[in-house]
Amino acid sequence: MFTKAGRFFASMLLVMGLARCVQAQDTNLNFQAIQASAEKGDAKAQYELARCYASGKGVQQDYTKAAQCLRQSADQGYADAQVILGSYYGRGRGVPRNPVMAVAWYRKAADQGNALAQHAMGGFYATGRGVTNDMAAAIQWWQKAAAQNQVEAEAKLGQLFLIPAPPYGTNYLNYAEAVRWLRRAASQDSANAMNDFGVAYEGGLGVPLDCKEAARWYRAAAELGNDQAQANLGQLYFDGRGVPLDMEQAYVWFKLSASQGNPLGTKGLDYFKNPLLLPPKQLGEAEQKVLDFRPQPAKGQPQP
Repeated sequence: MFTKAGRFFASMLLVMGLARCVQAQDTNLNFQAIQASAEKGDAKAQYELARCYASGKGVQQDYTKAAQCLRQSADQGYADAQVILGSYYGRGRGVPRNPVMAVAWYRKAADQGNALAQHAMGGFYATGRGVTNDMAAAIQWWQKAAAQNQVEAEAKLGQLFLIPAPPYGTNYLNYAEAVRWLRRAASQDSANAMNDFGVAYEGGLGVPLDCKEAARWYRAAAELGNDQAQANLGQLYFDGRGVPLDMEQAYVWFKLSASQGNPLGTKGLDYFKNPLLLPPKQLGEAEQKVLDFRPQPAKGQPQP
């Protein structure tokens, strides 16, 4: 006979087994229902079926079949499917890599007002990938996406208007516009925008020069794991600008940045080849802080 504990354990195993069985059946039923609708020509179902194949939900993962389903949906004008199909052509996932085809599908979705596709179109024109390089067109597409609060487009515009970059140099600098877009993107937890806001405050670009404020923005982005902000914050600690001079903190942020392959982080870490900068005990403590670091969840704009 079972003891009370034994009967309880056995009943729990039965319940857990049934739960797993029901979950598996539900997944299978969902897939079958989606497949049936997709076969009848439902564009949304075709898109959902593609997601099943891409994720392996209810069926063996198969990007080729996912791409086929996306094409069926995209051909009917389903914008979400057009976006994903464009990304497949861009990366060569389930279809041969083809930047021109990627642009073609993104454009179809962008013309329907899809903000993610509009942001992607800006990127294609900015880099000349799949299209002729055209920064004016890139800006137009980013502005369309940003008008819909697409955070990555807002951050791109902010960076373009703030920081000279090859091959355009200072052609597009507009600090007032940069601050406007960076503020909007930062309010949506864009780590890139937070870092660039720090750059604005460190250089007095469109805002008062304020290294303390720069450090707050760099820290907000650095704690999210942004490698550029980590390097910038490390440099402020190394120089003692906006924050107390602190070699241990400088080392920690440089090391975190360098571990992500950031060249400025690596350059900053090179300072510490001089053993006088950080005694062994402090170096060990700094290394432990690097090991303990975990990117923090986004918390919005840094508090004063």
